[in-house]
Amino acid sequence: MPQHSTPPHLFGRDRERRELDRLLERARAGAGSALLLVGEPGIGKTALLRYAASRATDFRVLDCRGVPSETELAFAGLHQLLWPVLDRIDALPPAQAAVLRGALGLGGHTGDRLLIGVAVLTLLSELSADRPVLVLIDDLYLLDEPSRNCLRFVSRRIAEESVLMLVATHPGTASETGEPTPSLAIEGLDLHSSEQLIAEHHPTLSPVRSRRLLLLTGGNPLALLELSRDAGSELGPAVNSPLALGPRLRASFDSRLRALPVADRTVALVAAAADGADARTVQQAAALLGVPAEKWPSALDSDLLHLSDGRITVGHPLIRAAVYESADPLARRAAHVALARVYAESDPDRHDWHLAATASGPDESIAAMLDIAAERAGARGGALSAARLHRRAAALSPDTTAAAHRLARAARAAWDGGDIESARELLAAADDRVGAAAVGAAAGGLAGLLELGLGDPERARHMLLRDAGSTAPRFGAELRHLALRASWALRDPLDPGALDEIAARDIADGTDLPPYRLPIAEVAIALGVESHALRQYSDCIERMRTEGPVTWLGYSLCQRAILLCTLGRWDDAIADASEAITMAADFGGLQTPAYGYSTLGLIAALRGDTAAAFDLTERSLAFSTPRRYYPITAGAFFARGLGALGAGRPDDAFEALDPIATPGHFAHHPTLAVLSAADAAEAAVRIGRFDRARGYLDRLIAHAESSGAAWATADSHRVRALLAGDDAAEELFAAALAAAPAARPLARARIQLQFGEWLRRVRRRPEALEQLRPAHNAFQRLGAHPWSERAGREIIMAGDRTGSTTNPRVIEVLTAQELQVARLAATGLTNREIAARLLISPRTVGNHLSHIFAKLGLAGRGDLGNIDFENGFRLTT
Repeated sequence: MPQHSTPPHLFGRDRERRELDRLLERARAGAGSALLLVGEPGIGKTALLRYAASRATDFRVLDCRGVPSETELAFAGLHQLLWPVLDRIDALPPAQAAVLRGALGLGGHTGDRLLIGVAVLTLLSELSADRPVLVLIDDLYLLDEPSRNCLRFVSRRIAEESVLMLVATHPGTASETGEPTPSLAIEGLDLHSSEQLIAEHHPTLSPVRSRRLLLLTGGNPLALLELSRDAGSELGPAVNSPLALGPRLRASFDSRLRALPVADRTVALVAAAADGADARTVQQAAALLGVPAEKWPSALDSDLLHLSDGRITVGHPLIRAAVYESADPLARRAAHVALARVYAESDPDRHDWHLAATASGPDESIAAMLDIAAERAGARGGALSAARLHRRAAALSPDTTAAAHRLARAARAAWDGGDIESARELLAAADDRVGAAAVGAAAGGLAGLLELGLGDPERARHMLLRDAGSTAPRFGAELRHLALRASWALRDPLDPGALDEIAARDIADGTDLPPYRLPIAEVAIALGVESHALRQYSDCIERMRTEGPVTWLGYSLCQRAILLCTLGRWDDAIADASEAITMAADFGGLQTPAYGYSTLGLIAALRGDTAAAFDLTERSLAFSTPRRYYPITAGAFFARGLGALGAGRPDDAFEALDPIATPGHFAHHPTLAVLSAADAAEAAVRIGRFDRARGYLDRLIAHAESSGAAWATADSHRVRALLAGDDAAEELFAAALAAAPAARPLARARIQLQFGEWLRRVRRRPEALEQLRPAHNAFQRLGAHPWSERAGREIIMAGDRTGSTTNPRVIEVLTAQELQVARLAATGLTNREIAARLLISPRTVGNHLSHIFAKLGLAGRGDLGNIDFENGFRLTT
């Protein structure tokens, strides 16, 4: 829709115009936003978009419109939107420029869809530095899925840009994935506005029939105009039965179409078949159908077609549908044949799509061409377009087995594109045709991947092992390894070699591990190799941020968050878990946010926020409990138990921790039982359950001997000290401290706290203070408030009343994303490089840095190099 210098003549719509004016003003002030205009076809959404464009005379206006002929063509909508600014792509960071050019068919570089989204976000951000940007998207539901996903991603990240995105769509067609975009329901015109509209266009229609027309159309402006053209006695008061709007509209269009010359109808049909195509393409296709050049001006003069920016469109989807559906099937086929011939040399994807539309039955040759087109779409990051093309190829397949294999490939492409439900449905359809084993081979074990990420790990293991032997060799090793991970999740006994494999224990630093081969965080922690695992994750995450595949990034961030939490970098862990949860909204999936919520719940519990800890762990349990995903369930119980222990509620702590070590309980898991053993033992000692405490001690000793993990040795000494008499406790506490890894500050501080408590009880107060003060300082650095308060009370009871236990003033803590930006900026990365890694815009990075400098009192970027990031980015004065 072109930008208009004067607003379109709107009747009514005062509420809508006020809202659009308000959002335009906010965008001028640097506060970006996105708004969905939701309403039935013909309700006036396009007119409101034109109104916004007319009010945005100081904006750069970019617009696109979904068209049915390009719904299956990856990034066709994005290409239409960015056509006027293609010359600005080369100014983007090289990796972003490359993937965006590839998505738009301007280069051969492939990339995942989130990196493409980052590139578009960066481009809009840089355009808005010159002047505000207004993005107008009409008929979102007809936009190709990769473009929709990309623009949805961008819409969530423009809050700090001078960008306003207005999107028009039909009810029920906006995606329900992730955080909802604010929407404005566009209703029918009221009686007064409807009468004004009819009076202006059809002044001879009586008021009675106008009101009847309003009743029948619900105030739909297009229906009011179209039906009133040929309104007759059916609108009179004697007609009791309501009219069906759709058929009446089509009948109205049919009468108009029949009145057109043959050449005009042909041009309209070609434009409808290739809606949004450039004028030259439509003219060439129409010429192939016998429309001579001299007839072209007459066709353009019809009120059905619009010529704008070199493209021809049919005025409205309802009109387009009427033009297309009213045509004879042979005429429709001829139009697609002509378009396919025009696109044969210039655009192979559109050629293949239009050729497929000519098929009246199974056709293997066309199906094979669609397979190739699907591969091209997938290579450009258009996984969902590839899925649709594979699915269409399956429909054209004369052979049942070939159809099933194409459905299986469509399922894998849908999975890669984040459409999990479609992936399941397509895989089920393929399975119905040739059986699970054949489908598993064709889809590369997708059935097991689906179950592992979203469903039952036991079923997942069965499917993974079933498919590992029949699929292509490149998938076999992956499936077998993932089956082993599923066995761990199902709490099956694993020998030391298997545990070493899923912990990636023997893989050297610097090895480029594929994401699926990264260690399971809990196992790495249990084996005492969490620092090694952290380096592996950090290396791989950096590669995923810059090279892909970003589809694994969310899960990997969740796993790294668990490692960071163990190593005392809680703010970094919060940043990773929060980012992973946000990413899950773009990808779908349930396991990743469940892990993220569990880690956030653990940190909330350790910091004393009981309500938040309960809410967060409840969210993770909602996923894990019904699916028998035991590690997440056990992790949630662990978080609640630690929270209760820190709050001085040992009974509640024991009630939460004991099930983790109880075989048969739904919260039991062997790895988590080892990790929580010392805490469960402490709770048991406090409530007098010494028998249970000794059982936990036996588990710790056995694990320390089998794994050689220093932390397990330290915890076993600590539990022995809690159970021992005064004559042995000192030696055991000292042994625990000697074995405790320095890289685990919370665990070490808790040993010091308990050692100091014992020393105070036996009246060795000066020595008690030597343990209590460093414990107190460590708890403060971590923000472990319940433990800090407990240590502070012990310090006072040990005789230190000098005020040294008072919390120093802690400078305001950065938000999770501010912390990420600060850490990256401290390494010397530019704003654009930081934006590329965090999937945000450069301007957002700049705003975060301004906040960081203000909060921390820093003069500029250079001061970030002096920050101690390992202590949670907290500065004390």
